[in-house]
Amino acid sequence: MGRPRQLLLSLLSLTAINTYSQSNPSNFIYNLTARFGYNSIWTGRESLQPFTQDHPWSVQIDAGVLKNVQRAWNYCNCYSENGLSLSYINFANLEKLGKAITIAAFAEPYLVLRKRFHLSLRGSAGLAFLNKVYDSISNKDNIFFSTKQSFILGLGVNFSWRLNQNWKLASSAQFNHISNAGRKDPNEGMNFPGVTIGATYAVNPKPLERRTKEPLTSKTTGLVVHGFGNIRMAQADANWPEEKRVVIGANVGLIKRLGRIVGIGVGGEYYYDGINEVYQRRSGQTIQTSVGSVSIHNYLFFGKLLFGQQFAWYVTPNTGFQKNIYQRYILEYEVKRNWYAGVTLKAHGDHSDYLAVSTGYFFKL
Repeated sequence: MGRPRQLLLSLLSLTAINTYSQSNPSNFIYNLTARFGYNSIWTGRESLQPFTQDHPWSVQIDAGVLKNVQRAWNYCNCYSENGLSLSYINFANLEKLGKAITIAAFAEPYLVLRKRFHLSLRGSAGLAFLNKVYDSISNKDNIFFSTKQSFILGLGVNFSWRLNQNWKLASSAQFNHISNAGRKDPNEGMNFPGVTIGATYAVNPKPLERRTKEPLTSKTTGLVVHGFGNIRMAQADANWPEEKRVVIGANVGLIKRLGRIVGIGVGGEYYYDGINEVYQRRSGQTIQTSVGSVSIHNYLFFGKLLFGQQFAWYVTPNTGFQKNIYQRYILEYEVKRNWYAGVTLKAHGDHSDYLAVSTGYFFKL
């Protein structure tokens, strides 16, 4: 098992470990949810447009734990559920796209809490095991996936309606992304948003009451620092062997908290991408291995869940990309006060460059 997979498997356990620490188990609420999902494939690449006629469907089982205590409420003036999700995805094109089994950790703060109606936001990250991937001879049209062990990210809005003490109807609108983290080309990655319907069973139901709101005592500027890294791979061809290189870097942002949830700011990053040395040698073109950029940042703090979006401009020439702008997405979980761990995705439009394991720290200035 490769180091990136080991790191991500460790990440999957952080939610469960954190849930069971520093709390009385009698205050836990255990939920089991079954969902059926219907999705669409989004892509801007012309050669992949025929696949947008396919509509993947999924069956999903969630196991979640919610801490019904004031301390948990104080993170975002809301309750938050953490857990694991297991899914079967049929991409509705078994010959070329096949199917997948996924397992992901999720964090889900409840944004609206009424007697019967709940609205929550879910962020998730995990592993995807695929049975159909790119092959230059037998499956050359599928450039979405090139490794059978890939990664999945998700962000969604969940709606639930309580029927009785134990049962709730559940539905959601969500955005999913699968890619191989830039470990092997091609790495187009698949974006497939969709909707789900299902039901939730509370194993040990307890009433959720709105608690006293804790005011945000500090709206000062803070410094957010993220470190990230992964292993990338250039595939073998008739002239070159398979080669692996590391990508590692640091991302920094000066962030102004506008409230308990929203923060905006500016920053930049600097990273070393060894795979560019391989591409330079193979293509004969100048491609920098050390790359710098400046960026504008938007952060959403949902309890312990941190979701960051950055729009960045390269300041280093000869990056190997036609466009001078890219996006970085960060999905992390607060494992210890001000310490975060998760994943980051670098993309150019709807094309994935790479996914990396990340860790972050929030310095209050």
